[in-house]
Formats: sequence, C-alpha cells, structure tokens
Amino acid sequence: MDTGHEGRSAMSAAATSAEAIRRIKLTMIWGIALLWLLDAGLQAQPQMFTLDFVSNVMKPSIAISPSILGSLSTWTLQVVTPHIAEWNFLFIAVQLAIAGTLLGGLLRHDQRLVRLGLLLSIVWGLGVWVFGEGTSGVFTGNGTMLTGAPGSVILYVAIAGMYLLPDRWWRLSARFCLPRDLLALLFAYGAIAQIATPGFWGPRGNAVLIEGQASMAPSWMVSSMTAVVTFSHAHPVLCNAVFAAALLAVALLLFGRRPKGIGFALLAVVLLVMWYWGQAFGGIFSGMGTDPGSPPLLLLLAIPAFVVWRRGASSEFTPNRRESSSWAAGAEGARATAASLAEVPPG
Repeated sequence: MDTGHEGRSAMSAAATSAEAIRRIKLTMIWGIALLWLLDAGLQAQPQMFTLDFVSNVMKPSIAISPSILGSLSTWTLQVVTPHIAEWNFLFIAVQLAIAGTLLGGLLRHDQRLVRLGLLLSIVWGLGVWVFGEGTSGVFTGNGTMLTGAPGSVILYVAIAGMYLLPDRWWRLSARFCLPRDLLALLFAYGAIAQIATPGFWGPRGNAVLIEGQASMAPSWMVSSMTAVVTFSHAHPVLCNAVFAAALLAVALLLFGRRPKGIGFALLAVVLLVMWYWGQAFGGIFSGMGTDPGSPPLLLLLAIPAFVVWRRGASSEFTPNRRESSSWAAGAEGARATAASLAEVPPG
C-alpha cells in the first residue's frame, strides 16, 4: 500500500476543498476591502487637495509611462490639475464606495454586493494604473519591485479577479494553479526586470530610487535609508545581484505544488527590505502617500501558497502514523490467527 501517496492525496484534496477555497477567498477580500478603506483615508490628507499631489505623486508616476500612453497621461494632467480639489473628492468617494460595497457584502454575506465591489475595484484599479501611474514602469524597463512595480493598484485588480474565477481555477494541487502561483510569477518578473535593466547595475540605479523614497520618509527613518543609499551607490553590482537573486529564489521556492517553508521566510525578509528601504512604507508618514505600498498586497497573494505549504507540513507524518497503525492491525490479526490454530485439535 502506497501510504505516502495517500497522505499527499488527502493533503491536496483538503487544500483544494470548497471550504478551504472559500476561506482563502474571504481572507483575501477582507484584506483588500480594509486596504481600500485605508487608501481612502490617505487620499483625504490635506496635501492631496493641492497641486503637491499632482507634482509629487502623479507626475513622477506618469513620467515612466510607455510612449503609447504619453498623450493620455498628458491629457489626464491637463484635466485634473486645474480642479485638483474637486477631483480628489471624487477619488476619495470612489475608494470609499469600493471599500463600503465590499465590507457591506462581506458582513451581510451578500455575494452580489461583494461582486459589485470587486468589479468596481477592477475598473477603477485599471484606470488608475494606466492613467494615474503610467503602468508603474512595467513596459518601459524602469519597473522594479523594490519601489513597488508592477504597482499596488494592479495587485488589487489581480486579487479581485482571482476571487471571481470559478473554483476549477482554484485546484491548489494542480501542476499549475494561477491563484497559488501568481506570487511566484510576480517575483520571477521582478528578478528578470532587475537583471535585464542596465540602469540598476550602475551607481545611479537603485541608490537613486531609494534616495527618492527617503525624501518621503519620516525623520526617524532617514539615517538608515541614507546609509543604504551610500552603500548601494558604492557597490551597485553587489546590491543589485543580491536583490535579484533574492527575488529569483522566492519565485523558485514558492512556485508549484510544494512551496518551501524557507521560501516564506525569505519572502518576509524581502518584503521588509522592499517596504522599509524601497518604499518607505508607501510614504504614508509623509502626508503624500496614497497607499501603504505593495508588500501588504503581496502578503495577501501569498495566502494560497501558504495554505498549501501548511497542509503539507501538518500532513508530513501522517503516512508514518498510518503505516504504524496498519502494522499494528496486521500483527494483532496474526496473533489471533495463531491462537485459533493452536486451539484446533490435530486431525
């Protein structure tokens, strides 16, 4: 009897059960609902109603948009700039509507409200990603996960889209499962972008990016960020190689049906580095941060793979226990047979 195979099959079936899928989806949607609510609060900061929002948030993002979107980006700035306060009220209202619809649907167990909130999240997120963030540099060779690529808002879209996928897409035991493997694919993209972009290997690559984030960091973070800027400027090749290797390692360790525990430990370290030095916690302490950055959303995307890993870890010794039980039952049966034979008189 192949008890090891049975144990793995039971683990896979449990991880792919309708109830497990439901819990994973609910956890992820609760996460983005609360993050949308936080984003609406951040959008309501006083500086967001001034031209500082255009100069410090919109223009830097649009500057790295692909040329095909150049005219659209210019049009966006021309429309928003003269009436920034009114537009910002609209931005807040939309994010509150998304968060309120999602939270209302979750609290009332109303799938129609949840789906409406997710559809609003997808439409709004795609619009912001294209018109407001210039696709976060993904198509221009300037995108790096260190500072948030492929963009927080597109991660909202990805999570919302995964919830709407039918359960057959959530076969967590399959050779490839998009909800389980998307995080690893994102880190593979990050590693490729980090390696293939020549600028990241030079002294004005990662150092300049971190320096830019330091300008939006609170005073208690500046000294530690400045030290990293100095080191990265002096050793650009070493820093970029280490970061790219870490991204690639996370992708390889977490991809597939058997994600590794060490992969999640490395993921935590990489996300901390990205969130602190690369994104200054999304600039939420500066009065100009529109969201807490990509790491919280990447953590939500890690949930399906984490569930698969936890199910595997909890079932690790199940085959041995089953084997022991089978051996004990067999031994007891042998003793009973021997006793019955002893009682039979010789023929």
